[in-house]
Amino acid sequence: MASDAEGGADFARELTLLDVTFIGVGAMIGGSIFVLSGLAAGESGPALILAFALNGFITIFTGMVYAELGSAIPEPGGGYLWVRTALGRSQAFLSGWMSWFAHAVAGSLYILSFGSFVTLILTEYFGITLGLGDTQLQQGFAIVAAAVFTYINYRGAKETSRAENLVTFLQLLIIVAFIVAGVAAMFRRPQITAANFEPFFPNGAGGVFLAMGLTFIAFEGYEIIVQSGREVVNPRENIPKAVFYSMFVVVTIYVLVGAVLIGGVELTPELLETARTTDSIGGSTVEALPADPTGWQVLGHLGEFGLAQAAGQFLPFGTLIILVTGILSSLAALNATTFSSSRVGYAMGKDSVFPDAFERIHPDHQTPHISIVLSGALIAVMAVSLPLAQVAAATDLMFLLLFLQVNYSMIRIRREQGEELEYGYISPYFPYVPIVGILTKLFLAIYFFNYSPLAWLLAVGWILTGLVVFLVYSQGRIRRTELASEVRVLSEERSAAGRPNQILVPIANPDTAHRLLELATTLARQTDSELLVTTVVTIPVQTPLEEGESYVENEREWLDEALAGVPDDVPAHRTVTIGRTAGRSIVSLAQQYDSDQVLLGWRGQRRRREYVLGSTIDYVVEEAPCDVVVAKSSGTEHPRRVLVPTDGGPHSERAEGIAGGSSRPWTANSRCSPSGRTRPSGNRISTRASRCSKRKE
Repeated sequence: MASDAEGGADFARELTLLDVTFIGVGAMIGGSIFVLSGLAAGESGPALILAFALNGFITIFTGMVYAELGSAIPEPGGGYLWVRTALGRSQAFLSGWMSWFAHAVAGSLYILSFGSFVTLILTEYFGITLGLGDTQLQQGFAIVAAAVFTYINYRGAKETSRAENLVTFLQLLIIVAFIVAGVAAMFRRPQITAANFEPFFPNGAGGVFLAMGLTFIAFEGYEIIVQSGREVVNPRENIPKAVFYSMFVVVTIYVLVGAVLIGGVELTPELLETARTTDSIGGSTVEALPADPTGWQVLGHLGEFGLAQAAGQFLPFGTLIILVTGILSSLAALNATTFSSSRVGYAMGKDSVFPDAFERIHPDHQTPHISIVLSGALIAVMAVSLPLAQVAAATDLMFLLLFLQVNYSMIRIRREQGEELEYGYISPYFPYVPIVGILTKLFLAIYFFNYSPLAWLLAVGWILTGLVVFLVYSQGRIRRTELASEVRVLSEERSAAGRPNQILVPIANPDTAHRLLELATTLARQTDSELLVTTVVTIPVQTPLEEGESYVENEREWLDEALAGVPDDVPAHRTVTIGRTAGRSIVSLAQQYDSDQVLLGWRGQRRRREYVLGSTIDYVVEEAPCDVVVAKSSGTEHPRRVLVPTDGGPHSERAEGIAGGSSRPWTANSRCSPSGRTRPSGNRISTRASRCSKRKE
């Protein structure tokens, strides 16, 4: 794609299928599997395995939506861009606002995890405190991590992917070793393993739903994959593959980790002592252990350190290894969320709902550097402002609400623009897949209030803040830029003379253009109007409007040929225009040029039953800010009789005038027939309205 950014710079397509798959895997495994597994076990008990499996299952539906839309519209912005495409810029602001915040808050979760793991290693294994308390150390290391990975993203996508690939590969090796060692421990102690799974539903179905809501963030990495659409090589093929490959890897790993974590842990005196004396950083543990706790209760009490403590029973130096792996995983997830958050900010800046600085591309690194720096700053601020458990809860809720909008947008895009898009993947069973995605995400979001009312307060507070920003700042920018974003005039030629009124005449078929222009000429003479004749070239949604020049081939040539038949006494203006859809482009032109009338040609048939005349004509009739005349372009070349069905309402005179203009002058006299038809009458047309005697020029 050629440049459409400041200074002629644009994103570089350097990410391979492996790169973008590892970005997704790194984001989904990330800090979540280490931080949230213990917390979720404390809610669901042994049913943690089922919670992971169900999350993977319901995520498939939204994953298919992301795979389809990511292949059709591989642009920075992801869910925000799709909501904008389906519902418009005003409605999309909220989704972008939530997406930007959700990714930033997810990043703060990961740097908090990084800080807590580093702090525990330094204080417990090396006795290093640097003269600071645990919380100060945790936040200090978190800010350092945010700064480092903001810089990595600032340098460029390839640097980002290299770091991601290395970190993700190392964490996968260690997790596989943990699973293998845990399975071996389960076979060595079958009685303990069996006891650990009894009862399987200690907190009932509600515990499973809470665990699903708490860990849902672990399954949203495919959202980050599509954010890199413009940097991916062959995005229509590689983005859907990366979505499904990463989901398969991650769901498998989570289910196996859940089984090993619950089944392999043994309640030794040392583990119980650690659980009773360890406070989870961030205040995620509020209840004391019972006198005779179960394994899942101990894991829940250990919180983000539960997995590490369990690994200490499976592997030599297992706790230290998992803590180090947790550090690597947190950094991988931080890297991915910084990448994604900055792309959302870039998309909103490019769409003029954020300041223009967000869309600036660095001329050397080809990254949205301002958006990256501001997103990194937001991540750091969130990390030092919110406790870890509430950070995780608020992030889960934000993504659930965002996915509701994306699933609905997929339905609208497929129905309204499906024929115009080039898909690399199309999800089956439309529209049931996105509908199931909507229902499942809505259920989890509502049920999640039982776990964290504060998360809902944070979410509602952020949404209300966004509404204020929209009303005070973004709404005005949208109004000022709406027309420019819908249509772009590539070339324009204007005649010397002008008239007070204007008729917009879009031409799509050169073979019938002369008939449409004959009628336009007659109407222009009747109403003292000039003609604005245009040909509308539609381009795919994923292509910038500035690139439309390459889609224009012989439009100017045949437009000039069509205009050759317009008489000299009728001023004619000519444009070649590109837009997303013909209907919206025509309406935008009518608004931009303040046209008084739009004259459309109709081929005489429609392709889909849900439309009256067709998708383009129906849209223009409903949305145009002026009169619309639709002329059927097939049939009699020179009509002799014109039937005007009317009941004498407020538009009857206008209809009669247009009917007069639709016929060529005749020489015989006109008379009103008993059936109400019009007959020739010199240069006049008579039309039956409420009474046969009523006549109009």
